[in-house]
Amino acid sequence: MTESRSVLYWISIRTMMSFLRIWIQGLYNPARAFKRLQPKPAPYWGLWAILLRFVITALTSILALRILNRTPFYPSSLIFLATDQYYTAEIFFLPLFGLACWLLAGALVHLILRGMGKESDFDWILNVIGFGLLIPMPVTWLVDWVSIALDIYGRGITPLIHSLISLWEIALITVGLAKMEETKPWVYILLAALVKIGVYIPLAAIFIR
Repeated sequence: MTESRSVLYWISIRTMMSFLRIWIQGLYNPARAFKRLQPKPAPYWGLWAILLRFVITALTSILALRILNRTPFYPSSLIFLATDQYYTAEIFFLPLFGLACWLLAGALVHLILRGMGKESDFDWILNVIGFGLLIPMPVTWLVDWVSIALDIYGRGITPLIHSLISLWEIALITVGLAKMEETKPWVYILLAALVKIGVYIPLAAIFIR
């Protein structure tokens, strides 16, 4: 029993280190990172990636905004949730929001490819979206934490920086989707833009503050 636990422990450590290496490599060599991601379990690695992105954000940026009693820079769009209580609720629903968008975006990309008569791997698409949205997060978190400390969260230059990060995410997702090699590169660019501009940004405008 002890030997079995030891084996499982080392397997889990190796898995976490492999996950981190792909994440870090994605910051400077995304093509190589997604190639290393291809044999990894799908969609489970994408699931862990998307959970990391949104859980860490909820427990750092959003929690800090709540502790500091900051008011959302836009009023609540949800009639049942008061603006002054928004960050309290967002700590809990942000990971669920991320999961829902991840599944919706992946399903749309999969259905569009199948509708075009192309082969599509739904599990791989979910892995790609998960990592495409996780890889830039160290930069995003740094920007958010500094802007929160300076009390300019959501204002000043931060929206521009977030827009540039969104373009980075689109590029990363494009690189990952292109590994399927089923259609022309411009199609993958449009599909990656759909993930971010067609799904995440419009829904975030409604639910995220």
